Amino acid sequence: MDLKNNYPQFYRQKFLLALLQQFGGELNRTDFMKYVFLTENEETVNRRYSFVPYKYGPFSFQVYEDLRRLEQLSFIKFDETLCLVNKNVNYISVLNNNDKVAIKNIFKKYVKLKGQALLEDVYHRYIYFTLKSEIINSTKQNINTDAKKLTPSIFTIGYEGKSIDFYLNQLIENNIHLVIDVRKNPISMKYGFSKKFFSRTLPELDIEYIHMPHLGIEKEKRKHLSSISDYKNLFTEYEMNILDNYLNSIGNIIQLYRAKTRIALTCFEKDYTLCHRSMIAKIIESHYGITVSHI
Repeated sequence: MDLKNNYPQFYRQKFLLALLQQFGGELNRTDFMKYVFLTENEETVNRRYSFVPYKYGPFSFQVYEDLRRLEQLSFIKFDETLCLVNKNVNYISVLNNNDKVAIKNIFKKYVKLKGQALLEDVYHRYIYFTLKSEIINSTKQNINTDAKKLTPSIFTIGYEGKSIDFYLNQLIENNIHLVIDVRKNPISMKYGFSKKFFSRTLPELDIEYIHMPHLGIEKEKRKHLSSISDYKNLFTEYEMNILDNYLNSIGNIIQLYRAKTRIALTCFEKDYTLCHRSMIAKIIESHYGITVSHI
């Protein structure tokens, strides 16, 4: 195989192939996920993946998606077992020296740990990632006993510049019970941020999901924003033409807040001051006297 012309687009995908090769080219997919997690947490400085507490401990939705992509490209076979299609290709050779050392170190430390033993080792040393586990219930802990994480609160959060796993961790770490999507069109070119993914995945993390499209702004109106003045004009129009017509929806948000106690309004922009969710927050604060925090 020509590594230059027939190779995954992203370095992180090459890293996955190299790690699988280091472990002999075939692994149980749950074990493989744990080895990626251990490499990222114990060996590498610049992490490629974030992980969330999930059904079987630390899990990365981005790793899973990258494996699916590698399967589509015929680099691996992906079932309960991951298997390299071509075990004669030297995937490790394309890694930088630091990553070559990292995966060799993880191999030496953990090659004899597999299955239940590997899971118990990870669970014992990384308690946070047992939070949503469906197994080894005795190790579960509630990390959200901090009084600040129990106080009823409204937040806003953008996903610009974040991986889906990093974003989900922010929700979990802030003990969010409900996400309200205020995008007009809840689709994204970035993996994991579509309504379909949110509505399927958030409940699996004990987080409810609601979409309020009428509180969003049409894409056409956001196309040519280039200055603070442009944003101010857009938000003035938004407040007059949309929020005034949907104050009942703001009232619904407050009702949901009182029922769910910790909720987050989500949209794209990293800087909330450049996002219409800041205007929704402004109305909540001025009409209901509730302080809105921005993650």
